[in-house]
Amino acid sequence: MLPHRIRRPAAGFAVVTLALVGVTGCTPDDPVDRAPGTSMSAPAAVKVVTAGPSRNIEPVARRFPLLTDGIVDCWAAGTLGSAPGSSERVPGPTAYWFDAVVDVGPERATAWADEYHAEPVAAPDRVAAELRGFVPVGEFVGGQHLDDAFSSGDWRATVYLSPSTGRVVVLGIDD
Repeated sequence: MLPHRIRRPAAGFAVVTLALVGVTGCTPDDPVDRAPGTSMSAPAAVKVVTAGPSRNIEPVARRFPLLTDGIVDCWAAGTLGSAPGSSERVPGPTAYWFDAVVDVGPERATAWADEYHAEPVAAPDRVAAELRGFVPVGEFVGGQHLDDAFSSGDWRATVYLSPSTGRVVVLGIDD
């Protein structure tokens, strides 16, 4: 048996070592062989609906003036956070979202695609559940120039154009 003064530092070392292992998060599930430059992102926040779904143009046009002359298929808005009734709370300021599907006609959609150098993109996958039935089936175009044209100081837009149907799917964030 070791003298009392030798056992105590050894026990302290063991506690410190276990604490460091816990802080660094070494677990068998860590993706240690991840490709360089890739990031691990948290799951997307839930879109909690606080307004809509609706079809009036005023809220859409106020946020995205390029859509003023369109016909609204549907829009919905709300906050990003945990699902209603959940005990989880996202700390910090609230981020607001506004999603809309608007018919501007094939001619205007095609003109915007050309003017803003839109390229093929995947169909929108983060649209609010309440609007998914209004998202047209088929090919979409989009890109940074198109997003910038629809964005403002308050709203950051991600835009998906469907030139064949004349529909615009716009996903806006105001944080």
